[in-house]
Amino acid sequence: MNKAYMQMRKYFVLAAILTICGTARGLAQDVRGEAGRWTFVGHLTNPGDTLWAFATDNLKEQNVLVRDGGTFRFTTELDEAKEYYFLTPSLIRGKGGYSFLVTAVPGEVLQADGFCDKDKPADGLTYSGTNFYQYYTEATIAGKQVADSGDAQAAINFVKAQPNSESSVTLVGAVGCYAPDRLEELLDLLSSDIRSGRLSAYIDKQIADAKAYRQQKEMEGKTLPLGSIAPDFTLNDLNGQPLTLSSLRGKIVVLDFWGSWCGWCIKGFPEMKKYYEKYKDRMEILGMDCNDTDAKWKKAVADNQLPWLHVFVPRGSKVPTDYLIQAFPTKIILDTDGKVLMTIVGEDPKFYEILDEMFK
Repeated sequence: MNKAYMQMRKYFVLAAILTICGTARGLAQDVRGEAGRWTFVGHLTNPGDTLWAFATDNLKEQNVLVRDGGTFRFTTELDEAKEYYFLTPSLIRGKGGYSFLVTAVPGEVLQADGFCDKDKPADGLTYSGTNFYQYYTEATIAGKQVADSGDAQAAINFVKAQPNSESSVTLVGAVGCYAPDRLEELLDLLSSDIRSGRLSAYIDKQIADAKAYRQQKEMEGKTLPLGSIAPDFTLNDLNGQPLTLSSLRGKIVVLDFWGSWCGWCIKGFPEMKKYYEKYKDRMEILGMDCNDTDAKWKKAVADNQLPWLHVFVPRGSKVPTDYLIQAFPTKIILDTDGKVLMTIVGEDPKFYEILDEMFK
């Protein structure tokens, strides 16, 4: 779910911004970075025996870290800088726990030391490591202050003091999300070597992600106005043929925004199939598959034996934005003239009550 993901991301960002709990400035001399790989070493005193790691661009790929002699160690092949979540399994299961988010950089080694406690202002951790991480703890302190207050001054001060530190790039996302009016000021403070160096693509991605975050926040709670004409679109159906929304005028149309990856979407299909059979002479359902691959979309339609119309919404399409989609599933009911009657977010029994009321 997009909205849940953004909320979760903000939580992790806030949880990951840490304060200094020690003076360590580097790893032991025998720990060195490897080209094309990134290593995390955690001397954490309270996570039990297991940590989970996820790259933020692939939350489905879970890496299980097992404590070995008091240390968690994780090494992965990496060709570009990205963010990683580390968390305790209990957090995913809703039984408490903690998490932190860090920036992974090819060829670098990150060490985290301390007692993790999300309720402590300092979160209990100190970061050290190879070159990228020399000022990483201080940078995350500044980032937390930006996220907590919406004031970019702490980040601006850090970059002024460390314009040549690569850790400064980690503040681009925080300022872009929470104090966007000062983002250009912060970017101008970065040295030309940092701005155009090996992390230039990472900086650009942080800027793009911050823009998407702000757009998502602006959309929160908004739906298409009742009675407005639904934006028209043309997308490919299961046979690769173009299907235009306005061609369905004359029937009640339910736009169902879903994805094969969405558990609640799949859970709702049996009831949807019952209601489609009940009212298919007076309404049409158009499945709007989002954030998916063509193969997974078609497989999910076949596996769940979904009898209604379907189209594929490719990544980068403006359709979800046009329809103010913030979460999955979202169902939008259109009247016979293509006007918006109702928007239902989530798998809500209210949707079926509305259909019964409309067709009684």
